[in-house]
Amino acid sequence: MIVDFVRFKASDGVELQGWLSNTNSKTAVIHIHGMSGNGYENVFLDYLREMYAKNNLSLFAIDTRGRGVSSSFKKGDDWKQGGSCFEIFEESVHDIYGALDYLRALGKTKFILQGHSLGCTKVVNFLVTQNPADIVKVVLLAPTDMVGWAASHPEHAKYLAKAKKLIALGKGDDLVDFKCWVDETPISAKTYPTICEAGSSADIYCTRTGGVLLGRITIPMVIPYGTEDIGITKIDGSMEKWLERVNKFKNPNTKISVIPGSSHSFRGYEKGLVAVIENFLRVGS
Repeated sequence: MIVDFVRFKASDGVELQGWLSNTNSKTAVIHIHGMSGNGYENVFLDYLREMYAKNNLSLFAIDTRGRGVSSSFKKGDDWKQGGSCFEIFEESVHDIYGALDYLRALGKTKFILQGHSLGCTKVVNFLVTQNPADIVKVVLLAPTDMVGWAASHPEHAKYLAKAKKLIALGKGDDLVDFKCWVDETPISAKTYPTICEAGSSADIYCTRTGGVLLGRITIPMVIPYGTEDIGITKIDGSMEKWLERVNKFKNPNTKISVIPGSSHSFRGYEKGLVAVIENFLRVGS
């Protein structure tokens, strides 16, 4: 299959890249990668690309400004610091808008938003705050409770306090610590509260006025999740506990599909993942 390498701009002018397949389709899936990730490393994308093409759908897997741990992006005549260490969560809206605008300019008229891990959180935030009319379906691949994950770290309260102090001193680019996340990657002070603080835009699982953010999505949505995903085992302990929590607030249009044995990357379980999503696409289509 031919996959085109694409350069496009986020809605705030940051220059980004992506990989587009099946370019003639009028409907496109936009994939938003997870923390420190990119638009090509997950093997499940190879399987999904083939399945989407078979169903006459394009796949646009992008590198967001959160690509890698530390990255620089061109913006006009300047450079913007990014990567998971420096990105601001709320700015992810610009990346998704940029992908949508690029595809709309190609003549595509309907879209499926797909996220993985932190990318799911970005998709939920985008839908809740922007509510675009041409998004017809949503795929959330292992939507991690980012705030719950951060809170499980014994130093979380200290990191959060330090981050806020550094921000107040105008030192938001300073690191909270060199090894403060689950995979021991550094995070800057300006980034830490945007993905780790309770009640933030990234806290899609918390109870709040107006309802849990994850439960506010009324567009047909599927959530595939593996029983051995660290986002399940570390935070809730078991799939049963996670389901008990989520079933209390999920929208009736949301379908949850449990993939027994699968980890966070769905490595080795790609065919099962494809079957779940393909079935979801065919229902009500």
